Amino acid sequence: MKGQVSTELMVIVAMILVVFIPLLTLVYFKANDANQEISSYEAELTVFRLAYLSNSVGSLGTDTEVYTDLYVPRNVISLTTEGIQNGGEIVMVLDTAEGNMEIVEIVQHKLSDETLISETDEDYGWSRFKITSTFDTVSGDAFVEIVKEN
Repeated sequence: MKGQVSTELMVIVAMILVVFIPLLTLVYFKANDANQEISSYEAELTVFRLAYLSNSVGSLGTDTEVYTDLYVPRNVISLTTEGIQNGGEIVMVLDTAEGNMEIVEIVQHKLSDETLISETDEDYGWSRFKITSTFDTVSGDAFVEIVKEN
């Protein structure tokens, strides 16, 4: 009788493990996917906010200055600004499970070419950015500059 109870108990424990281990694996992979998705949403929000404030500062005229604190996700490879003719774009490159992903926002005002975060930096978490509008006396153009403060 004692051997039968032991065998039945082992069978029940084995059945529970057969169900429980794949379930834990599934939960782990779903949590990882959720973290990647949250990280990409945070990156989109950061780039959108920088572009929005750059457009606002550019519209307010020269010698305007705004500070903003933004969250930079952990998987950011680079954050750059690029001047394109009379406008510009803000580009953030993320490292995702599917490969590198670019998030781009267009700015209506001329931007200076800057690398705010590079691949060698480990700058993630909360960061302060300074957005200024200045007038270039050489070219006669007004442009917006974004600087990452330490």
